[in-house]
Amino acid sequence: MYPAGHFLLAAVPLTAYMVARWRRLPSGPMVLLLLVATQLPDVIDKPLAWTVAILPSGRMLAHSLVVSLPVLTILVLLAARQSYGRHAVVFSAGYLSHIAGDFYPIVRLGTDYYFFPNLFWPLLSATPDRTPSFAAHSPDSLLSLAVPVIVFGLAISYSLVTVYWRYEQVSAEIPQR
Repeated sequence: MYPAGHFLLAAVPLTAYMVARWRRLPSGPMVLLLLVATQLPDVIDKPLAWTVAILPSGRMLAHSLVVSLPVLTILVLLAARQSYGRHAVVFSAGYLSHIAGDFYPIVRLGTDYYFFPNLFWPLLSATPDRTPSFAAHSPDSLLSLAVPVIVFGLAISYSLVTVYWRYEQVSAEIPQR
């Protein structure tokens, strides 16, 4: 799944939930947090596998439930103690949606899915990538980059505008000397 797909897989349900529950869109910082969370597994694994060859697969360490579930659980517990529980839950949901987006063929193929062992690494030996390079996974044309660029541009623009708008509101409420 490409980056925009990972983001949309998490952003659409979050937005629907926020609108149905509170009648408002997610805040800019929440969208930015979700954007980071949905990309983080690839940001960790792909360079370690395809650039420096530390990992045999670009879907291994950060994509493993054995590794990510304990880390995310600790993150949520620590964040909840600091009153950031909601943010940690959104981050965890975005992160796990990335894993679900990469491993959804397991629903259809079960253990026959090529990358199935990677989901449970280090308990199972990881399956190496067939084409371990960024070039092998790059889009076919510049036109196919239009959708991801538009999606990310809109998400970042929305985040920056709402952060600026909140800053202006808070600044207006503070009495000037």
